Amino acid sequence: MNFKSGYLIAWIVIAACLASASEAASPLIRGRFSYDGIANCQQPPIKDFRFHAEGTAVLSTDRTASLDVNSSASGRTNLNAVLGKRTEAPGGSTTLNVVGRHTLRAVRDYPNNITIVMMTIRGNDCKMTIEDRLKPGKRVYTFYRGSDSVAYCAHPQITRTHCEAY
Repeated sequence: MNFKSGYLIAWIVIAACLASASEAASPLIRGRFSYDGIANCQQPPIKDFRFHAEGTAVLSTDRTASLDVNSSASGRTNLNAVLGKRTEAPGGSTTLNVVGRHTLRAVRDYPNNITIVMMTIRGNDCKMTIEDRLKPGKRVYTFYRGSDSVAYCAHPQITRTHCEAY
C-alpha cells in the first residue's frame, strides 16, 4: 500500500526544501534523514500499516534546495525547490522556509491536511520533527500514494525520526 508515500512525500518535501539543486552553488546544509510510522486507512482499508522513509536533503548558498527520498509507501522521489517559493509536488505542493539561523521548515500541502517538517542542523547535531494538521472542516488525512492516487487515513503516528549532518 502506498499510503505512507503521501507521508513520505511530506517528508520528501521537507528534504526537498533542504536539498540542493544547483551544481555551481556550494552546499550550506547537508543532511540525511529517516523516519518510521504507522497508519490506519479507510481507503484503501488497511490497519497498522508500517512505513519507512529515508533520504538526503541539501540547501545551497543560492537558496536552492533538493531532496532525494525513498519510501516504502511511495517509492523514490526527487524534488528541487527555491526557498520561499511554492513547488509542485505529487498530490499537492511544498514550501520551504528558513525559520532560524539553523532551522528549515518544509510544509507539504495535501487536499485535507498539511505536514510540517522542521529540521535544525548545528554542526554535527541534527533534530527533526514531523507534524500533521487537518485543514478546517476536514476529518480524514489525505496522502499521495503514487500513480496519482490518494489514500484517506486517520492521523498517522510517527514512531521514530533520525537525522544527521554530513
